[in-house]
Amino acid sequence: MVREASWELRARSGRAVLVRSDHREYDPARLKLPEDLVAALHEWAGVAGSLRHAEAADSELVSRRGRHLATLLATETGGRVDYLDPRSGAVERIGRSRSATAIHRDGVPLAPVNPTPWGTGLTVSAIVAGLVAVILVAVTQGLGDLSPVLAVLVNLGVAAGFAPSIWLGRNVPIWRWVACGTAVGIVVSWLADLLSLLG
Repeated sequence: MVREASWELRARSGRAVLVRSDHREYDPARLKLPEDLVAALHEWAGVAGSLRHAEAADSELVSRRGRHLATLLATETGGRVDYLDPRSGAVERIGRSRSATAIHRDGVPLAPVNPTPWGTGLTVSAIVAGLVAVILVAVTQGLGDLSPVLAVLVNLGVAAGFAPSIWLGRNVPIWRWVACGTAVGIVVSWLADLLSLLG
């Protein structure tokens, strides 16, 4: 483990490059960054490469866009990004240097993983579980008055319909809490239905 390094964002030959404090250059695509951020960085660098022929208003827009992307990059990496303005050549520090450990792959530091928001996530899971359980119990009991077989089939159909979404959502950072709550809600509704049959 090594201390997380700060980055400098530059536009070079129409491509965005990130330069570490040891002056080594990295393509943002090699880092564990969101694909849309990497694409936006390269798009910005392509436009910045043609600044010599741009008007003042256009070059100001490119500078502003680069500053915004550097802010997003600082947020994503959790560290400091020095933004080299292609218009003025000035370096602006964005974010703050943070001593944190970073995982390395092939000598390339990766963006740190954000901590898991357990409090907020479990709250969302509990709310979703409650909603799913109440709705399924109400539907099952309503259908149970008409036909118990139909109530069981609807419950199984709902569970089978949610299963792929729950499976796919289990690793997505925000949606995993909703997927967990949905799964728990289905199980709780089944338990409530069984208890109502016994009672």
